[in-house]
Amino acid sequence: MKHRSLTIVLLIAIILAFSSCTTVRVSRLNENKKIDLSGDWNDTDISLVSERLIRSCLKGSWFSAFTKAKKADPVVIVGRFSNMSSERIDTSIITKRFEAALVESQKVIMVSGGEDREFARDERMSQQIYANPSTAKEIAMETGADFMLFGSVKTVTDTQGSRTVRTYYVSAELVDLETTRIVWLDETTIKKEISRSAYTW
Repeated sequence: MKHRSLTIVLLIAIILAFSSCTTVRVSRLNENKKIDLSGDWNDTDISLVSERLIRSCLKGSWFSAFTKAKKADPVVIVGRFSNMSSERIDTSIITKRFEAALVESQKVIMVSGGEDREFARDERMSQQIYANPSTAKEIAMETGADFMLFGSVKTVTDTQGSRTVRTYYVSAELVDLETTRIVWLDETTIKKEISRSAYTW
């Protein structure tokens, strides 16, 4: 019994010794450095698909057709990107990348959508009650969008043994809000091969 108690004490001491030696090391990385640890969807993938699709969108024939007919820049609202993949993907990041790139292009007029638009509307309604009438913003003066952009993310996974090939399909489309016609549609893919060691220590 005494020997057993001593063994337990020694085991606890060893565990505590190892746990006390555990250190956490954090390194700041260059935001442009491409890192892929798990093979899952990451910020590099977001950058790649956003750049490709935005470039394609702004070069589409819809843009020149609209500006020629209307003699004005198109007003665009970015809608929702649906996650139809097998992973947990925060598609709101893709949405914000599209919004930022379209604003930066200075080719279109961007209007707010989703929760941001609701916050703006709440503030405008609040101004009707609390703000000086000379500074309160008028109701029903929003800029209506001509087009809405939205899309989806899907995945196909093929696995054999320790090897997995995962393909991401990211599509986006631009819809004329007056006619519901799709004026631009494109898809880009990212394919990854993931190899995992058969043995772990």
